Amino acid sequence: MKKKGIKILVIIFTIIIILGVCIFSYLFLNGLSGLHLKNDFTDGQIKVACVGDSITYGHGVSNWSKNNYPVVLQNLLGDKYNVQNFGVSGATTQKTGDQPYVDTKSYNPSVEYNADILIFMLGSNDSKPYNWKDRESFKNEYVDLLNTYISDNDSVKVYLCTVSKVFYNDESQTSGPSTFDIQGDIVDIINDVIKEIATEYGYNLIDIYSLTKEHPEWFKDNIHPDANGAKAIAEEMYKNI
Repeated sequence: MKKKGIKILVIIFTIIIILGVCIFSYLFLNGLSGLHLKNDFTDGQIKVACVGDSITYGHGVSNWSKNNYPVVLQNLLGDKYNVQNFGVSGATTQKTGDQPYVDTKSYNPSVEYNADILIFMLGSNDSKPYNWKDRESFKNEYVDLLNTYISDNDSVKVYLCTVSKVFYNDESQTSGPSTFDIQGDIVDIINDVIKEIATEYGYNLIDIYSLTKEHPEWFKDNIHPDANGAKAIAEEMYKNI
C-alpha cells in the first residue's frame, strides 16, 4: 500500500512538471513570458536600443524568439549592428501610469546600454482611461523620459515611433476602450503629440500608425501585431535606419 502511494505521488509530480513545462513553453513561444533574451554585444558594433511596450516586446507573436520585431531588425541590419529588445508589456510613458517604464527592470539596462541608435515606441498604455490625464501632461512626461537617454549620450540618433492603429471588433467604433482598455481616439492624440515632439526637437519619425492602419489582419486581438505585422514594423525600421 505504501509503495502504491509513492507511485501515485510520483505520477502526480510528473504530471505537474509536464504541465508546467507545457505552460511555460506556450507563454515563451507566444511572447507572454516577460523574459528577455540577451543579444551579446561585440566591440565595434553599432548599438540599437528598442525601447517600448508590448508591441516592442512581441506580445502574442508566434515563435517569439525569432519573430519579435527587434530580432527581425537584427537579422535585416546584420552583424555590424547589435539590436536589443527593451520592450516591457504594459509599460507607460507617464510615471503616474499603472506601470511606468522607469519602474521596470528594463529601464536602467536600456539607459546603461548607451545606444548609438534609439528606437522609442511608447504611448499605447498611456491611452487607458485610468492612465490618461491630458495632452500636455503626456507630452511633458514623454520628453522627460526621452531626455534620460540623451542627457549623457548626446550623440545618440533618435527615432520616435507613432503608436500602431487601434482596431475594434465593431468597425464603426472609433473611440473608447478596445482590447486591453487601449483607447483609439486617445492614441490619435498621442500620435499627434509624438509627431509634434519629433518636429520640435528635430528627431527622426517612423510612422507606425500609417504602416498599420490598413492591416487589421495583423492584429488578432486588435492591439498587438502578429508575426507578419512585427516583420513589417522591422522592415519599416530598417528602411529608416
